[in-house]
Amino acid sequence: MKYIFFLLLLCSSLFCISQNSYKHEKEERIEKQLFPQNALELLDKTLPKKIKKVKYYKEQDSAKISYESKLKYNSKKYSIEFSEEGLLEDVEITIKQKEIPSKTFEKIKKYLYGKYTSFRIKKIQRQYRNTTNTDAETIVKEAFSETKTGTHFYEIIAEVKTEKERYFIEITFTKDGDFELSRTIIQGSYDHILY
Repeated sequence: MKYIFFLLLLCSSLFCISQNSYKHEKEERIEKQLFPQNALELLDKTLPKKIKKVKYYKEQDSAKISYESKLKYNSKKYSIEFSEEGLLEDVEITIKQKEIPSKTFEKIKKYLYGKYTSFRIKKIQRQYRNTTNTDAETIVKEAFSETKTGTHFYEIIAEVKTEKERYFIEITFTKDGDFELSRTIIQGSYDHILY
């Protein structure tokens, strides 16, 4: 009996460890009043006046709960994510391939061609993360400015193919096109990721 318990404990630990390289999210739309108050206050202070189609979501993955506001501004889609406590995590803007400097995009393609048999990019986002070096207001304002300065990343959703299988990934590169992180997307969570 002791060995069965140990085996079950070991299997569940391995399952939890393996979850770190997978993206599985459950997202539900919520009313504005259910969104963290301090997050709403930051948005009220920093967002431009002419935003459109603001929606609020609660998101849960295998490790955490977060809140996300999605909106449109100047014909671009924005996603602003907060922790469960209402602290800014990041701002993402859906962009087109041509908005990535050509030298940077060549570096990204070189990485993808070296890693996969083939790939098809489905979505690209420029991502501004909240770090200890910058305050949340500055990050939001920077993301909504047209200058594209500051530290940002490129987050790409792609369908990739190896010799054995085809699947979707979320892969992040630095501003200069250096690989940072890759996660396999679990199919059930794919639709809202493409927003």
